[in-house]
Amino acid sequence: MREATLRVYSGRNRPDLTPIYRLFERLTDTRVEVEMIYHLDVERRLAEERHDPIADVLVTNSQVAVEAVRGSGLFEPYAPEVARGFDEWLRAPDHSWLSFAAWPRTAMINRRLLPDPASWPRTLEELAAERFRGKISMATTNEETTVSQWSAIRAARGDDFAWHLLDRLRANGLRTYGSNKATREALVREGNAIALVNSSNYHVFLMEGNPVGEAWLDQEPGGLGTHVEAHVVAVVKGARHVEAARSFVDFLLSADTQTLLARMFGETPVNPAAITGSVRPLAQIRRTAVALAKITELRDSTRAQLAKRGFAPPAGD
Repeated sequence: MREATLRVYSGRNRPDLTPIYRLFERLTDTRVEVEMIYHLDVERRLAEERHDPIADVLVTNSQVAVEAVRGSGLFEPYAPEVARGFDEWLRAPDHSWLSFAAWPRTAMINRRLLPDPASWPRTLEELAAERFRGKISMATTNEETTVSQWSAIRAARGDDFAWHLLDRLRANGLRTYGSNKATREALVREGNAIALVNSSNYHVFLMEGNPVGEAWLDQEPGGLGTHVEAHVVAVVKGARHVEAARSFVDFLLSADTQTLLARMFGETPVNPAAITGSVRPLAQIRRTAVALAKITELRDSTRAQLAKRGFAPPAGD
């Protein structure tokens, strides 16, 4: 039997999905070829190749970035059964991209500095308090989650609230780093008390033996909620191996694979049949109630304002 082929462009480079690709290969006799591309460049690469696509599937780390180019017709709609039950924010309106792992924003706590959970913050606004001066941290605009989180806050509470809160955090000594990975690693190394990261960062860092905890912010009734981004998969329009591409989407969204992602990387499953283990189920997270289309609309202006307010990536990034 001739071996099938699947070509993947991946704008998701951390955590590495190689175990998932290898498992798919061995279960389906499909050779998977993966090209890692910087996440801010991957959609442009697809656009350049749209008349003669090389990739069959896109896997990347931002709903907003993919939604922003959806109208250009780069993706082929595909709606496996589990995705038909997704909430609107977890998929494109036409199912041309689908979320496969939710990434809620939480506060990762340095338990050496804040050993008592009663002292942990409960809201984002609490991070502007004097007791956290110079001890909070967050990634720059290198991370789409930073941009998307502040776009969601703008959409939910308005510009005055969003930018005033950010300015208060900066005035309180907020430290910035070039990535979520650098932010989490600096938490213990540099003596920060709190890092605003994706929940999966907490699970990975904890499993490495670091003394960290996780605080869920703004979860009270009527509260702001937490921003939840997601990593996405999409079949490329005109893909040479479209059946293999659809099979991979089915595999990625299956309960078994979703359970594996939660177990390996602390990622929040989008398939409700998955076993979440120590990961908080998506149904138990109060998400900032904003339409993805609005977050996408605000993306560029949010990035520009963040850069003006000290969140531009370090030189050389």
